[in-house]
Amino acid sequence: MKILIFSAFLLIVTLLIKYFSFSNSRQGLKLLSIFGILIGFSALGLNSLFNSNFGASTPINLRIENLTNKQLKVYSIAFWNNSWNEKGNYVTYGGKIEPKETTDFDFENDGTTEFWIVAKDKNGDIEYLNRITDSTSEFEIKILKNSNTYQQGNEMAQHLTFKKDKQIESNNYVIWANIILIGILAVTFIRIKTGANTGYKP
Repeated sequence: MKILIFSAFLLIVTLLIKYFSFSNSRQGLKLLSIFGILIGFSALGLNSLFNSNFGASTPINLRIENLTNKQLKVYSIAFWNNSWNEKGNYVTYGGKIEPKETTDFDFENDGTTEFWIVAKDKNGDIEYLNRITDSTSEFEIKILKNSNTYQQGNEMAQHLTFKKDKQIESNNYVIWANIILIGILAVTFIRIKTGANTGYKP
């Protein structure tokens, strides 16, 4: 998300420079607009790449079937404990699954000791939690009603997935801020190009 915040900051600075510019050079203002638009699109693209598991060295592929009558949100929580990066965890959001539907998602599992598969309902309550230590790279999981298989981890899973939800929410706000700022720059670029309401003399 840091790259999106930095991009939004640069886009705002670009718009302020354009707004307070006393230059009569259309070419300079057009180049400034193009520069800002490229920054915005580059940040959105990099954010999408970093949030995916493209190029993962040891991906775990999941196929999850929702056999309940609830819409669920699914997550993986990978845990590691080793000498080079000590102890920690990483939460991956897999998306929403409608009742009786199936979804696929993957996450990086390099250097982890175990991972949990978590499903929450729309109220944020954990519907399913399974602790997996198997080294297999592909899993098919069926989520049944009241199929929580690892009750001891409920509190930690609730805390970690809640933090992930907040991170996703904040990230979405910053994405939309970038999209809106790119749109404003695109409009100013078109206005400069056509000379509409700019006050420039032909």
